[in-house]
Amino acid sequence: MEFWKDINEATSTIQKLMEAAFNDPELCESMKKLKQVIAFDYSEDGPGAMVWIDCRDGKLSSGIGEPPATPDLVMSCSADDGHRSWSNKLNPVVAITRKKVRVKGSATGLLKLAPKLKKMSELYNQVLIDSGMTDKIIK
Repeated sequence: MEFWKDINEATSTIQKLMEAAFNDPELCESMKKLKQVIAFDYSEDGPGAMVWIDCRDGKLSSGIGEPPATPDLVMSCSADDGHRSWSNKLNPVVAITRKKVRVKGSATGLLKLAPKLKKMSELYNQVLIDSGMTDKIIK
C-alpha cells in the first residue's frame, strides 16, 4: 500500500469519515435520503477490509467488516484508490471506466452522492488532520 501502513489504518480512517459525515447536517440529510446499505470493499488489500454505511429507515450507522444486511451497492477498489477517491483526486466516472473502482448493485445512491463529493473530500482532509495524518493529504 502506498498511503497506509496497514488495512486497519485505512478502514478506521474511512470509518471516522463516515461518523464525521453523519455529524454534518447537510451530508447527514443527503445520506438519509439514500435509503440503502452501501459497502466500500477494500478486500484486495486484506480480508475483512470493508467499511459500510446503513442509510435505511431514516437512521445512519456505519461499521467495519460485514454490513448488517446485504448491501444494495458495493464499491470495490484498493485502499489506496479509495484514499484517492475520498481525496477527490480520482474521478469516479474515470475510475469506474478504467476498472479501478468496481460497482456492484444499484448505483442510484452513488449518483445521489456525486454532488456532495467535494464536501466529503474537505471533511476527509479534516479527518486526516484531526488524526495526525497530514502527510496523507494529497495536494
